[in-house]
Amino acid sequence: MQRLALLCALLAALPVGAQAPSRTVYCCSDNGHQVCGDVLPAQCYGKSYREMSPQGTVRRLVEAPLTPEQLARKEAEDRARRAEQVRLRAEQRRNQSLLETYSSVADIDARRDRAIQSVLLELKQAEAVRAQLLQKRTGLTREAEFYQKRGLPPSLAAALRESDGELAAQGVVIDAKKRDIEAIRSRFEQDRSRYIALTESHPAPLPQR
Repeated sequence: MQRLALLCALLAALPVGAQAPSRTVYCCSDNGHQVCGDVLPAQCYGKSYREMSPQGTVRRLVEAPLTPEQLARKEAEDRARRAEQVRLRAEQRRNQSLLETYSSVADIDARRDRAIQSVLLELKQAEAVRAQLLQKRTGLTREAEFYQKRGLPPSLAAALRESDGELAAQGVVIDAKKRDIEAIRSRFEQDRSRYIALTESHPAPLPQR
């Protein structure tokens, strides 16, 4: 009965000659009053409205167009949501790669130690080269002491400059190797912590007996 009464009210609101059931009836609220028509009434422009069947069933709810401020906010929210989805997918790929790379925490520690040992060997070699360069520089300095009261021979002055340049370059190499070791420690520590978190939250299944 209520649906029939609603339909009668809708039909009564239509213009004369348009009260035969139509395919769709459009209704909206205008200043607290229901406005309906077999085409979208002018009062419904820019507002939310309902598309209803001749039997009074709501077929579709159409939201009001967004204001420029609402549209800008929605676009910003959409961008943030897409960025978060990209971040989550990237994190999932990293997690999967981590679990496929290492078999255990002990495996991570062993790989870390091997990587550090390799760079430590290079560091020791670089320090040995620097020791040789320092020894050479000491010899040049002693030789230069004989010329304190007179100018250095051009060849000796050039050798001193070259020695200083070699020592500076070797110092850069040594500093880089030390940074490499710290970077390896940091990277493996991050992998280790992440691996523990992942395996503790998703423990491996027990072997079947």
